[in-house]
Amino acid sequence: MDRKDRAERPRRPGRPAGRGGLHGINFLKNFPLPPKSPPAASYLRVRQYSRWITGAYTLLLVYVSLAPGQRIPTIFDWSKLISPDKIAHFGAYAFFAVLLSFSIGTASYRKRAATAALAAALFGVLMEFLQGIAGTGRDFDPVDMVANLIGALLGAALILLLRPLLTKYLAPAGS
Repeated sequence: MDRKDRAERPRRPGRPAGRGGLHGINFLKNFPLPPKSPPAASYLRVRQYSRWITGAYTLLLVYVSLAPGQRIPTIFDWSKLISPDKIAHFGAYAFFAVLLSFSIGTASYRKRAATAALAAALFGVLMEFLQGIAGTGRDFDPVDMVANLIGALLGAALILLLRPLLTKYLAPAGS
């Protein structure tokens, strides 16, 4: 039976018109709802934490990029085609771009992702140049710069792909 048929059928005697339930009485209007906590406050708290985490991660990347080569643990080379070092660069700079995007103000997600990818990629270029001149036993490697760029772009793409979830759980009120 479709909706039209139900609307045309006669009602039982003694039953008031309406949608049924508690005979059309809105019994909840007499009970006020508890006040909601402002989502903007939690959003600002998340943004503040993300800035601290981004700063700490930036310092970690500076240390790992500029520490003498003897202090960096070796990664087991299980593939000659895709170096574990390059995978580490992809992951590190993708994660860095994601963190940066959370630290950037209230711009649109596309602008946040683009700015974060650009900042992460430029930071990767800077770290490679500093490795070449720091004298720590690390070498300048243009392939690492490309790996950093690809990782930063992957991080930006991840932010854009996860936008519905981020908007639902982390967006401030009114956005």
